[in-house]
Amino acid sequence: MKFTDWVRMRLSRRSDGTGPQLDVYPLLQEASARLEHEQYDEARSALLQLMESRSSLEALGLIDWVLTSLASTWLLRERYSEEIAFWSEYIGRHPGDSAAHRERGAAHWYSGRLAEAVRDYSRALELKPMDILSLSGRGQVLAETGDNDGALEDLNRALQALKAAPRLGPKWDRWYLAIEAFVHNGMGLALAGLGESEMSMEQFDVSITLSPENAWVYYNRAQVYNARGEPGKARSDYRLALTKKDPALNPLRKERAESWLHELSNQPSRQVSP
Repeated sequence: MKFTDWVRMRLSRRSDGTGPQLDVYPLLQEASARLEHEQYDEARSALLQLMESRSSLEALGLIDWVLTSLASTWLLRERYSEEIAFWSEYIGRHPGDSAAHRERGAAHWYSGRLAEAVRDYSRALELKPMDILSLSGRGQVLAETGDNDGALEDLNRALQALKAAPRLGPKWDRWYLAIEAFVHNGMGLALAGLGESEMSMEQFDVSITLSPENAWVYYNRAQVYNARGEPGKARSDYRLALTKKDPALNPLRKERAESWLHELSNQPSRQVSP
């Protein structure tokens, strides 16, 4: 089922005149099309207009999709400060919106503010305890901070939530597979932090099978190879991390990957600590 077909189905359930206004559909259709064509500024404009009909979106069960899509228009353009400012103002007006806390958490994470990211993800999970994206996001951030047990707890809960989630069609299946790939990537990093090197590599392999264009999994695996004293494999994965684009590394990780790749290439026998 295409997203626009799903929206039509939800709108049709409110066609008796007692539900929300139906004029949100053209903007939803435009936003979806703009996102597909990576026209993020234009998509943001349509999504912000949709936010003026927030009550209609809530009644249709579409508010979370709109907020997540809106966040992507900044995240994929690496405009983290602008996104954080937007969510901070938005949360001031809608403090009980779990998606807003989650998306600000993601912007903090991508900009390297890990403590702030954990706080936002934690607040999102207080409001919506089994939110898949919040569990996945906090789990991966916790792994980066060294809280590997906490990371695995979140990531295992994310997998449970994924297995229980309804499947609405091929496009949604692809989305769930991508999220599952991110979860396994986080598990790989956390297990490596606990000294479970082989199990870590198994998780990275699962992640790559599910989402082979995800730059972050190659970056994390490069760190583990590097720590194991395997510079050749680390170099190969850092190179892959810098070429993969779905999703690409954030600027902070790109800079680190380039730095480590340069040092490993010039000093092949020397181990570089992540």
